[in-house]
Amino acid sequence: MTFVHLRRLNKSFRDQTVLDDLDLMVESGSYLVLLGPSGCGKTTTLRMIAGLETPDSGQVVMNEADVTKLPPRKRDVSMVFQNDGLYPHLNIGQTIRLALRGRCRSSEIETRCSHAVSMTGIGELLDKLPAQMSGGELRRAAIAVAVAKRTAVRLLDEPMSALDVAVREQLQRDVLQWHHEVPGTTIHVTHDGLEAMRVADQIAVMHAGRIIQIGDPATVFDRPQAIAVAKALGTPTMNWLAGELVDGCIRMECPEVELSGSLRSDTRSGSVMVGVRPNAFLLGDARKQRLGRPGIDLSSKVQACRVVQETVEVSVWVGSTALTIVLDRGVSCHIPRVGEILPLLIPADQIHVFSCLTQQRLNVGDVA
Repeated sequence: MTFVHLRRLNKSFRDQTVLDDLDLMVESGSYLVLLGPSGCGKTTTLRMIAGLETPDSGQVVMNEADVTKLPPRKRDVSMVFQNDGLYPHLNIGQTIRLALRGRCRSSEIETRCSHAVSMTGIGELLDKLPAQMSGGELRRAAIAVAVAKRTAVRLLDEPMSALDVAVREQLQRDVLQWHHEVPGTTIHVTHDGLEAMRVADQIAVMHAGRIIQIGDPATVFDRPQAIAVAKALGTPTMNWLAGELVDGCIRMECPEVELSGSLRSDTRSGSVMVGVRPNAFLLGDARKQRLGRPGIDLSSKVQACRVVQETVEVSVWVGSTALTIVLDRGVSCHIPRVGEILPLLIPADQIHVFSCLTQQRLNVGDVA
């Protein structure tokens, strides 16, 4: 199998910087997801690995070989494009066979084609043209082409976008099966944090042309190192409260928000943003059991309440700040009413603090 090392890649289009000294190591055999908003450089990074774009400076290295200037056909790479990349005048069976010409012996083409069709479940689509297929069928056919090629590196550019939920979840399972059954290194681009967590061994979060954090899904979710990382993962997204550091102690700006105990940082002063995941709030008996321990105590007013599958999503106002709370549904779950005053507690170990100046995570400890 093949590892991929991107060394200090830079790329600009006219006066716009797309990649800024990007450095990334993708371990052999891993499933890495490049996660970030539109325009952060994800697809450009993928196209450079494929050889479809050339960096202004830097190197693309595969297994110690510099492939920066090699054309796509000389790289052991396949790519599933966002627009599927299928030939409009060929049926799917013809497309798969054409993709294998020159890659293997004629006697092996049918074997590879049959394996790809079986793995992706597209047997009924082989005689169809792309114009005759649905979005999910097109994506599955494009993946079948990549499966048949059996390349060392597989690149997936937004492979699940614009698909129905059921189709998307099935495709996620199929892609993971392919990754585990056919040895290779997979690099997957998406802006969907939930999708990234479902498929990735490693998530690399991109922002403004750089990798700002890389790690396994649990670590990136639980310990985001920058505000942009915290915003990239989590549905609903993280809540934010404004604060200030005074002699290393956090002071909350909103009068409806009180600190229980003291939260201290190794940074002495400056404005901060306090992030809280929607499922981190405690209320009722759980809140009473934690009162007096370090954390944030606040009073909120319920604006809206929605049952969403096994959870209850509650929108509240804390002063002029809107927050979203997620509660587990259950026999003892209290479903708040609109207009109800809801006392809440956020335990200290569920609080994420970031500097407004650097946008980076601050080390925070609690003192009772």
